[in-house]
Amino acid sequence: MGAFVSDVTKALFGIWLILKNRPGADNFFDISVEGFWRSFVAAVLVLPANVVITAVGILAASDVSYGLIDGFRDLLIYVINWLFYPLIVISACRYLNVQDKALKYIIPYNWASIPTGYFFAFATLIGRSLEGSSFGAGLLFIAYVAAIFLFFEIARRQLEISRTAAVGVVAFDFLFSITLISALGSIK
Repeated sequence: MGAFVSDVTKALFGIWLILKNRPGADNFFDISVEGFWRSFVAAVLVLPANVVITAVGILAASDVSYGLIDGFRDLLIYVINWLFYPLIVISACRYLNVQDKALKYIIPYNWASIPTGYFFAFATLIGRSLEGSSFGAGLLFIAYVAAIFLFFEIARRQLEISRTAAVGVVAFDFLFSITLISALGSIK
């Protein structure tokens, strides 16, 4: 258990260093195949935040019925998104002949989902409780900007690419998620 807590703590500190654009962030991630698999613990740790965001969305659309099948569908979308995006990145890195950078990118990317996920959940709850408030909308806007900036920095630093290419990586990530949610979200 101590090793688990240490891994999570170190990874979150590495994310903090990336966010602050400080050197040495790589030292806080286990950039190995084993570290890759351990970074998927982040999917389990951030799942409650995802549930909160989904629940608030369901409550906001109060005329919508949401059942067990809908919950399974949303969980399936969550799992597919967590599994397929890394596969796409690894394949793209192989195609571009930069395989050595795939794990260096995916591992911090996975760990970054924890702070961004909980910040989004917090912003969503505040936004919902202060419905119609500019503070709630502003907080959600800040959450989006912070997430985009963090994932941009992870792509730029870890893949060692230009700012323009990092914008492309973040845009692809966003489009992939939206496409997945749209395609699978329509399943009844």
